[in-house]
Amino acid sequence: MESANDPSGEKSGTRRKSDSTPVISPRDDLSALRQRFLQQGRVLIPGIFEPAFAQSVLDAACEHAGWLLVTRIEGRHREFDAAQMEQVPKDRLQTFDELVAQEARKGFQYRFERHLLYDNLRAGALAEGPLRSMAEALNSDAFIGLLHTVMSEPYVPGETFCDGQLTRYRAGHFLTSHDDGLPQFNRIAAFVVNLTPGWSADLGGLLMFTGADGHVEEAFTPKFNTLSLFRVPQPHAVSAVAPFARGARHAVTGWLRRGQPPA
Repeated sequence: MESANDPSGEKSGTRRKSDSTPVISPRDDLSALRQRFLQQGRVLIPGIFEPAFAQSVLDAACEHAGWLLVTRIEGRHREFDAAQMEQVPKDRLQTFDELVAQEARKGFQYRFERHLLYDNLRAGALAEGPLRSMAEALNSDAFIGLLHTVMSEPYVPGETFCDGQLTRYRAGHFLTSHDDGLPQFNRIAAFVVNLTPGWSADLGGLLMFTGADGHVEEAFTPKFNTLSLFRVPQPHAVSAVAPFARGARHAVTGWLRRGQPPA
């Protein structure tokens, strides 16, 4: 069985005695994953975490009460308390919807809900529990080493790190085409840890990759405990969640970044 590069000499899927982060599921398909990533610049990895841990993160996401609705209005990123937005009168909400739509017609736009994991962890504002464990897992040797292995890049601790956020897409939420290529963030790859069981393509929320001709080359349907990993920059979008969708599309999204974490 192959293992992710880990300078400690431990195999992917093992846990250091002093490491409280959850175990990354052991794998025997790394050669195939590397080949796929080499050819396409993207890959879908099933069973990334121990199922019980992934379920605990989903349960915590479903119970979370601090969601922020994020979007762009008049060319600027905006954040709103998602619970308070539920109380906005319908006529005022229609005005808000139109402002969101106007921005989408111009180009890059998004509308979904999020809770920052990495930033809150660094600020000491993430309480003990599954969400904190996930934030810690994203920067464990096992997880970052696995990403490097799949990308066929050597892993040197301290030279790369992962940031991430918990996301919730509900009916009407979307993310239009973009490539994540912002030089100031030194992003090497983007990832999505899908957490929603029982999701189908009919419900939308697909991670779509587009070619130079604008056609969708490939789309990943959110499947529970799968990891979507793709090289940055690469055009992609999240299709709108259908109006008839029940529940929400939960995920942890983030980036593998080169350099030291920002102060």
